[in-house]
Amino acid sequence: NDESILLLTFLGFTGLVAKYLAPAYKDFADARMKKVSDVLNASRNKHVEAVKDRIDSVSQLQNVAETTKVLFDVSKETVELESEAFELKQKVELAHEAKAVLDSWVRYEASLRQLEQRQLAKSVVSRVQSELGNPKFQEKVLQQSISEIEQLLSK
Repeated sequence: NDESILLLTFLGFTGLVAKYLAPAYKDFADARMKKVSDVLNASRNKHVEAVKDRIDSVSQLQNVAETTKVLFDVSKETVELESEAFELKQKVELAHEAKAVLDSWVRYEASLRQLEQRQLAKSVVSRVQSELGNPKFQEKVLQQSISEIEQLLSK
């Protein structure tokens, strides 16, 4: 009967297709599953590496509190040293200013002494010159000179 032949041909053709195309489809499906599996594994590995990197970066920040305390102490010490240096600088500037004032007073007093000595010298010189112009003084000096010469000659 024609229909049986057609059915047997169809079943034979389906059997042949299943026998020869099934291994090719199985290989294709296995390759596809392997490719998807590799992509998923690679993504998982990348994620694991990213998480490990993040953990490492966060673990490096564990000592942030201690480092911050040390930096704060250092900045506090720096401020204290700067304050002390400023105080010492102010003291040195005050000492320089006081020295400058004292030096100016010393120069002023020295100039006053020089002026007084000049005036005294002028007055002494003017007295001596006025006495030298006095005939009594000239005679007294002459007598005294003569007596000194006589004493020298007598020795």
